[in-house]
Amino acid sequence: ENLAVGVAAGTLEVAMLQPVLYMKNASQQGLPFTLNPNILYRGFGMSWLNMSVLSGLQFPITGAVGKLVMGGSDRKMAASEKIASGFAGGAISGIVCAPMELVMIQQQRHGGGLFYHGGRVLREFGVTTLFRGLFTSCGREGLFTAGYLGMGPVFAEKLHQAYGVQKKVSDFVGACCAGMIAATLSHPLDTIKTCMQGDIEQTTYKSMPATASTLMAEGGPTRFLRGWIFRTSRMICAIFIMGQCKDILPPIFFPSKFE
Repeated sequence: ENLAVGVAAGTLEVAMLQPVLYMKNASQQGLPFTLNPNILYRGFGMSWLNMSVLSGLQFPITGAVGKLVMGGSDRKMAASEKIASGFAGGAISGIVCAPMELVMIQQQRHGGGLFYHGGRVLREFGVTTLFRGLFTSCGREGLFTAGYLGMGPVFAEKLHQAYGVQKKVSDFVGACCAGMIAATLSHPLDTIKTCMQGDIEQTTYKSMPATASTLMAEGGPTRFLRGWIFRTSRMICAIFIMGQCKDILPPIFFPSKFE
């Protein structure tokens, strides 16, 4: 039941927010904006798959790392341990995330299907190119997950216990605040990754250090923050949509459970 609700909620989230993801990637790469839905929804299938796989990996991996950190103890995890577990879970998931996002970004830039671009990359550039931007992908996912699954619960608990904020409200506010902090800290890595994966020919953006140097030359430190407003807006909207779906969908999918 949880799987069905989660997949449905994730599908709705991607369907509603895919245009914001396109705008974020376009802004980072200096591509023109558009309101054409045929362009805005390029890479939708891979985006949905990416969301599903990441959600399916990050929660259990973070939990498994947490158990290793605890060493079988039944004590409560410290805030630093929650954040460290979240970082590890996110960083590991970045290995899977990198090739999927590369294919999606190629779809967004050039049009065409998922299998076409996956095959084109393998055929013309080799399997290693699918993992272009791997280190930035792992770093970004590590930082973001440390915030969302690590800092988020810490913030929420503080709001609920110290300030008496209602549990549902504290969970939402905690996730949003932690997510915004994590998104801001990880956004420079996300910009480097997006530019590298968009330019697999390496015409402008080559290695990770070279890409960072090129971006700095293009616009200074603020160049790394292009698309930040789209990324944080999408994150806040996603948390809201997922939270609403958790409340609304179960009675629709499983009415007998709520009679």
